[in-house]
Amino acid sequence: MPFNLSIFKKMLILLCLLLVPIVLLYSYSHQVSTEVIEREINQSNGSRLSFFIGQLDATADQLWKAAFNLGSDPDAAKLMFKSIRNASYDVLVTKELIAAKADLQSNTFGWNNELTIFAPGTGQTITTNSSLSYDVHELQSDQTQTWTYRRIATDHGEGDHFIRYLTEPYMKKLDLNKANLIVEVAFSADNISSMLDQLRQGSSGNPILYHPDYDPIAGTAYDRVLLGQVVEKLHALQLDSSGHAEVDIDGKPYLLTYQKSNALGWHLVDYAPLDEMLQPITDSRNLFYASTGLLLALSLLAAALLYRNVQMPIRELVLSVRKLKRGDYSARVSAKTNNEFQYLFDQFNHMIEEIQQLIESVFSEKLRVREATLKQLQSQINPHFLYNSFAFIQSMAQLENKEAIIAVTQRLSKYYRYTTRVDNQTGSLGEELDLIRNYLDIHAMKMHRLHYEIDMPDELLSMTLPRLLLQPIVENAIVHGIERKPGTGRIRITGARKDGMTEIIVDDNGAGLDPDRLMLLSAKLQKMIEEDMGCGLWNIRQRLVHQFGAGSDLSLEPSPLGGLRVAIRIM
Repeated sequence: MPFNLSIFKKMLILLCLLLVPIVLLYSYSHQVSTEVIEREINQSNGSRLSFFIGQLDATADQLWKAAFNLGSDPDAAKLMFKSIRNASYDVLVTKELIAAKADLQSNTFGWNNELTIFAPGTGQTITTNSSLSYDVHELQSDQTQTWTYRRIATDHGEGDHFIRYLTEPYMKKLDLNKANLIVEVAFSADNISSMLDQLRQGSSGNPILYHPDYDPIAGTAYDRVLLGQVVEKLHALQLDSSGHAEVDIDGKPYLLTYQKSNALGWHLVDYAPLDEMLQPITDSRNLFYASTGLLLALSLLAAALLYRNVQMPIRELVLSVRKLKRGDYSARVSAKTNNEFQYLFDQFNHMIEEIQQLIESVFSEKLRVREATLKQLQSQINPHFLYNSFAFIQSMAQLENKEAIIAVTQRLSKYYRYTTRVDNQTGSLGEELDLIRNYLDIHAMKMHRLHYEIDMPDELLSMTLPRLLLQPIVENAIVHGIERKPGTGRIRITGARKDGMTEIIVDDNGAGLDPDRLMLLSAKLQKMIEEDMGCGLWNIRQRLVHQFGAGSDLSLEPSPLGGLRVAIRIM
């Protein structure tokens, strides 16, 4: 069976086919745009962090050079001599000069820093930090000439500092027995916090300085809980010298961009919510999807209106045309519309009504012709039945059987009194059964092997029927059934009423019909009237339908008595 689609379904499919490529193309474009923006963000963040690290490393290197210059100063070298311990005026002047040079070097930078010169041999210390006190054993065991991070006390209070040591002569590991001078340079982590605040301005990120062994250095305003979660993520990562990574924090994606400081050995990390950075393109995507959804909703609304105002009326019209094609001329289009289809429906209903009236008029005329033909046949058959009856009376007269002659003449007169009455075409079921009894009694007198029984409820006897409805059926049972089969012949007429339907059954034990002929005759009864169609059972069925409606019918089937069963069902 071919797969046929209505116009409405084709329009919906076409609409989907138009929208699907647009959505797919935009989704691909959105994905590409997102990737490009993420790449640009990574490059931009990387450039920002690289510039920041450059400044940080440059300042740290300058402080280191300041320490180197201070350690190489000839006046600073005088601290190595034992004479520096004297409290002479020259020694005091030298110490003041060294302290002034240390202050000058320290104040050259914008960062808060501390410079200290320590002579292990003489125990002399010159520093810009008056709160500093040296533990010689700590210097000997722990410190190196790289930047370290620890907490120290200064004139501004205790705080975290980056500290580095320079020895004279230069050595990687401090050895007090070999070092003549030790120069310490320290700068506060607050300097980096201030720089991080400046870096954060104009950016959606939150920069920090990170080292796995220490607490991170952040700006002055940050979310402590979020910072702790970021640090946990950083602990799980293997950070290279630079790069980026996406991590999930509390169900939200974050972009981590990092750059390593070669001077300090720490990583500058900028973490930012990826959703906020991609918010403009996300808003654009949502606007597109909302517009597409609205367009789809409007399209579906238009399709629904089209379906209601066009497709449904067309479907109603098609269904009615199909009923008309099957011969159901009672089909009407009941749909109500407020458009041009209503005029079409009205004209269609009017056309069908006229066709139905014309067909019923022609059909009634043909039925009247059939009725006339039936009466003509009855006028031809009844004299034949009368001649046979007269022949039987003559035989009984020769045999001087007065009782048989009286019985036949009485029943024959009643039979013809009923059949020749043409003023009324209907009669009661009781009258029809009286006719059948007279008819069967006459046949039983002539054919002694014929027996019959009639079992009809009293409440059905007053039922009105077309006259001579049962007589042709009984006649067919005798002529085509019992007479063609030797032995005792039986005819049984019964009736019942159930569920609003009256059923009258005529059974015989005659020759009956084989299944093929029975099927052929049953199919012939259902056909419309034809010129060459006989007037027997077909005419009875048409009279039933014409008087009692399409729910009434006449059917044929094998009889339990062995012959044929004719069932009349009346609604």
